Amino acid sequence: MDRLFAKLYGCEAAGTIGNAMGDIVEGLDYKEIEARYGFLQELLPQDKKDGIILSEYEWGLDFVYHAHHRPPGMTEDGMERHRICASAIIKKGGRIDIIDLAKEWLELIDPNKFGYLLGPQDQIIYYSLKAGIAPWEVGRYAVWPGMIGTTKMIIPVGEVNACNPKQAAQDAFELGRIKDVRGTPGNYALEVCAGVAAGIAEAFKPTANVESIIETAISCLSRRPKAEVEQVLSWARQVDNFMEFRPLYDEYFRKSGRKISEAVEILSGALACFYLAKGQPREAILYAVNLGRDTDCKAYIAGGLAGALYGIESVPEEWVRIVEEEVVNDPYTVSRRTCKETAEGLYRAVLNTMKGMQETVNMLEILLK
Repeated sequence: MDRLFAKLYGCEAAGTIGNAMGDIVEGLDYKEIEARYGFLQELLPQDKKDGIILSEYEWGLDFVYHAHHRPPGMTEDGMERHRICASAIIKKGGRIDIIDLAKEWLELIDPNKFGYLLGPQDQIIYYSLKAGIAPWEVGRYAVWPGMIGTTKMIIPVGEVNACNPKQAAQDAFELGRIKDVRGTPGNYALEVCAGVAAGIAEAFKPTANVESIIETAISCLSRRPKAEVEQVLSWARQVDNFMEFRPLYDEYFRKSGRKISEAVEILSGALACFYLAKGQPREAILYAVNLGRDTDCKAYIAGGLAGALYGIESVPEEWVRIVEEEVVNDPYTVSRRTCKETAEGLYRAVLNTMKGMQETVNMLEILLK
């Protein structure tokens, strides 16, 4: 196992584990998590209930949730988007554009499985694409603008652009348009999407460290979201430990009145947990899971960054085993590739990307002679 593969596998595994562990406490504040689970540090089963979200319009489709059991290690809608994006990259053998992503969205999704893992935003994207709306226009009509849903598919974009944060950010800005838009006041979802992709790409550099990854991620943000992320990070830098950070974070965002899945909040919490964990995957995941509010999203980002920085050997083996065994039997997922199999496919894609870059450099060197 070379270092590149170890980092790819670590990134995939830690992001998946964070998503699965955090899903069970999503929506709870840190006090509620503590009352129910103590300090949560294991993958647990859960049972989902029936439910319905009525369409905002008389002519729209209602969204129906189906009751089902989720064993330990099963993930949720965000990880389904991640798997679609990773699958498109693996199929193409390198970087993708939004058309590649849209084709994979239509090919992998079974509409009969909406309401299990895949959610309302995925349903609207799917049927918009089926109706012939251009992929780069679909984000104008997707639900929950400004939320983290865009970012929950973007880690593979950072991986295929390993060591190239600028390219990762540019790709993320394009691919994210399938779920959101840029330029609407107060909507920074695509900036956060680009920041996470860039941070992941930075984490693959041999010279990367916690500070360089954080700096790279927030460099993709405009003034207002950047100021908020830096404010949250300043609290993390001032406290002695994670337990002291939790009430500061909770009070600020609870009083803000914003939805728990707002993209800038998620990035703030994820980067703070990554910082407090000193980039270690186990601690980054546990801190994000126990921070409260949208826990699975924060743990996906914090875990992915940490796994990319330190590699698979730093991710608890038991956690990896649980998520690997679950996905191969998952009846609802768009892809049953394990984290290791996904890392293998992405490894080939990274090598192809590197080869293309080397060919470009070779041509330019010839011109300089």
